[in-house]
Amino acid sequence: MLELLVFPKKGERHPVELFFVGFLYSTLAYLIVKLIFSKDVVLSESSGILIVMFTSLFSIIFFFFALRRDERENLKDNSRRVVKDDWKMLKMLLYLFLGFMAGFLLWQVIFPQEMAFNSQMETYCVINKPLQYKDCLDSNRMGDTLNGINANMKGELIGIFANNVLVSLVILVFSVLFGAAVIFIIAWNASIVSTVVAYSARYQFSDLPFWLLRFMIHGIPEIAGYFLMAMAGGISSFAISSYFRDRIMSKGLMKVIRRAIAMAIVAILVLIIAALLEVYVSPLIG
Repeated sequence: MLELLVFPKKGERHPVELFFVGFLYSTLAYLIVKLIFSKDVVLSESSGILIVMFTSLFSIIFFFFALRRDERENLKDNSRRVVKDDWKMLKMLLYLFLGFMAGFLLWQVIFPQEMAFNSQMETYCVINKPLQYKDCLDSNRMGDTLNGINANMKGELIGIFANNVLVSLVILVFSVLFGAAVIFIIAWNASIVSTVVAYSARYQFSDLPFWLLRFMIHGIPEIAGYFLMAMAGGISSFAISSYFRDRIMSKGLMKVIRRAIAMAIVAILVLIIAALLEVYVSPLIG
């Protein structure tokens, strides 16, 4: 029932409502894991992944029908209308992502000692503190759980952009192969961002605005780039499946593929901007 809370038409009319929907889904996912799985010896170690999984399950119906709707719009001849509809869908996904992030962030600050997002913190330590990952893990009471970390990772522009492109290509492949299932990757990224912000703010509400500003300067365009890539793969996936079910002709399929390629190129350009902001602008804050 909860996964039917909102449909693309309603989200298109009032996209800001998706922020509250995302917040509700992420909160329910956290509470389910906390109340049911937190006492399990095995599953409690993967609580962060379970929270993301339940958040994705709540959201997958909406994402499925949103991609379906976008695919149908891309088959139309009105290019201006298609661009407008793509922009509406991007806004809906951004609001949903921000809702996810707000929910994850709130519960991490309320319960900072529980380490429910331990998998996300491990990912943060690997990516952001490869040279001090043991100290990073120890400071969060996680112990030496990782081995074989690449000690030559650097936060340079090319490295950051290469990592963003790699993530976007993974999203593209997943969205083509699994369609709406890519919502898991989106929720996972929301959980990582919220974990980084909560950790940087030392789990203090008073410090959250500063760190949110610092990370969102490059985080919003970065996530937008990922969403554009997910949309490109998603509409391609549905168009290909429709072609094999004889619901669209080859001409319609090629039209959608061309739109998807253009969307992927725009996504790469947005990721370049995000990398530039992360290297040259975000560090200036504070």
